Amino acid sequence: MLTVILIINGLLASFCFYIAWRVWQFRQVLTQATAALDTAERATHQVLQDAPEAIMQGQISTRQLRQRYRQLEVNLRQAEKALSIVRLGQLLFLSQVKVSQRLRRSPKVSH
Repeated sequence: MLTVILIINGLLASFCFYIAWRVWQFRQVLTQATAALDTAERATHQVLQDAPEAIMQGQISTRQLRQRYRQLEVNLRQAEKALSIVRLGQLLFLSQVKVSQRLRRSPKVSH
């Protein structure tokens, strides 16, 4: 009977040592993961520490660009109107030239 108890006790002790060894390994993995996350956090912080200022500057530049674009659209519409007027003037001039050329070519009827 003592032998059975010693064997069971040995098996339980071996099982407990195995569990302790697995917990110790898991602890090492967690320590490495923590170190990797700390390193990543520091690197990310260094990269992104100036991000708010850069984003703000980007927003300001975008706002200025939109304002300039709106002004250029107004200028474009004004230029299109001016070109339409010039084109209308050209068409009127050309039609006047054609009319005067027809009048010159037409035979004069005498009375």
